[in-house]
Amino acid sequence: LDYDKTGAQIRVRFFRPGDRFVPLGMKGSKKLKSFFIDEKVPQNERKLVPILTSQDDDIIWVYEKRIAENYRVTDKTRRVLLVEGESS
Repeated sequence: LDYDKTGAQIRVRFFRPGDRFVPLGMKGSKKLKSFFIDEKVPQNERKLVPILTSQDDDIIWVYEKRIAENYRVTDKTRRVLLVEGESS
C-alpha cells in the first residue's frame, strides 16, 4: 500500500451496508456487497472479513481479496506500508 495515501491512522472494521470502494484495476467504485458476490464470498462470512480503512473511512483493503485502486503502489510511491494478516 502507498503509505503516504493511507493517512496517519488506519482502522480495521467489518462490512457495513452501503460500503463502496474502487477495487484494484477498476476505474469506478463498486458496492462491497457486489464485490463479495463476484468473489464468491458466502453470505454468512461477509460480516467476518476484516476491512482496512483510512481515517476518513475509505476502504483501503478487503482482507485476502483486494486493495483499493487509490492506495496501490505506483512509480511515484515513496514509502510502502506492508500489512500482513493471519487467518485462524
